[in-house]
Amino acid sequence: MNKQNKLRSAIVAIACGVTSTGVLAQASVSNLTVDPYGQINHGVMVTDSAAGTKTYTADNDNSASRAGVRISGDVADTGLSVGAHVELEYQVNASNAVSEDVRTVSGEFNERHLNIYLAGAFGKVSVGQGDGAANGNIEQDLSGTAVISYANPALIGGGLSFVDEATGDAVQFSSAMSDQDFESRYTRVRYDLPSVGPIKLAVSQGTKSGDDDVTELGARFSGELGGKVIAALGYSSKDVGGVADKLDIIGGSVSWLHDSGVNVTGAYSTASDDNPANPDSDFYLVKLGYKTGNHAMDIHLMEASDRVAEGDSAQTVGVGYVYTPVKYFSAYAGYNANSLDRDAGDYENVDTLFVGALLKF
Repeated sequence: MNKQNKLRSAIVAIACGVTSTGVLAQASVSNLTVDPYGQINHGVMVTDSAAGTKTYTADNDNSASRAGVRISGDVADTGLSVGAHVELEYQVNASNAVSEDVRTVSGEFNERHLNIYLAGAFGKVSVGQGDGAANGNIEQDLSGTAVISYANPALIGGGLSFVDEATGDAVQFSSAMSDQDFESRYTRVRYDLPSVGPIKLAVSQGTKSGDDDVTELGARFSGELGGKVIAALGYSSKDVGGVADKLDIIGGSVSWLHDSGVNVTGAYSTASDDNPANPDSDFYLVKLGYKTGNHAMDIHLMEASDRVAEGDSAQTVGVGYVYTPVKYFSAYAGYNANSLDRDAGDYENVDTLFVGALLKF
C-alpha cells in the first residue's frame, strides 16, 4: 500500500471511529453522511535561476496532495446540524520547498483541518483547526486555471533565490513575493453568519505560531453581472509582539466570467505593522483568461512591493493552460518569469515551468 493510500485509509478509519462511537452516532442524529475524498497533484518543474537550469519532480503546492473526510448529520427536531472536517496533507518534494541545493524533500503529514461545527438558522459555528474567516479572499478566481496560475506565484519555485550578479546577495523568492492572503488556517473559533442575499459574512478568533492571537473578518459575494461574478474582502490582525506589535492585512479580489468564456480577475492586499523599520507591503494581481469546453487558459501579471526592503518590487508575468476532460482529472502547464527590482543591485530572474496533472478521488 503506497503512502497516499495509507493516508486515505487512516482518515477513513478516523471517520468510522467518530461515527460509530462519537456524538454523531447517537440516535438523535439522522441523515448522517460520511464523505471521504482526496487528490494527488504531481508534475515536473524546470527552473532557471542564478544556479542554472534544474529539473525537479514536485508536488504542486498550488493545490497540494491531500486526503480528508467530511461528516455531517441532522439533530432531530431541532433544525440543527452537526459535523466535522478532517484533512491531512502529504507532499513529497513540495514545489515551494525544493531549492537549487535541495532538490528532494521527504514527505510528512501536515494537518489542514481538524474541526467540528454546529449549524442552524443562526449560522454556523466551527471550533478547531481550519480556515480563518478571510482565508482565500485574495484568491477568488473563475478562470479555471488556478491549479497552475494561482494568486500566489511563490507556491511554485518559492524556495529558489534571486541572486545579485555582482555581490552574490541572495533573496528568497517566497520572501519577496506573496499575495498576503491573511492568516490561512489555525486553531480558531469561527462564526459564519446567515447569508444576506448573495453576501456571506464570517468572523474568527484564534491562535497561530504558538501564541500569536489572530482576529479575522471576511465577506464574500456571488452573483450575476453580465456573467458570473464572485468577489471577496477581508481583514486580519495578528499579535506578533515587540516593536511591530500587530501585523494587519487588508485586501480582496474579484473575478468575472462572461458567457463567452472570457474572464477577468483582479486582487489587491496591503500588510502593515507598527515597526517603522518595516515598510508597508502591497500586492497586485491582474489576470485575463478564456474558457472553452474542457480548456482554460490565462495570462497574468502580479507584483509585490516592499516585502523584504523598502523599494523592492517583485514581479511575475506568466501564462497557464489547463485541460479537464472529466471533473476528477486535469492536466496542465504553466510558465512564470519572476524578477526582483531593487534600488541597489542587479538580481537574476527566477523562471519556472511546471507541467503536471491533478487526480481527485
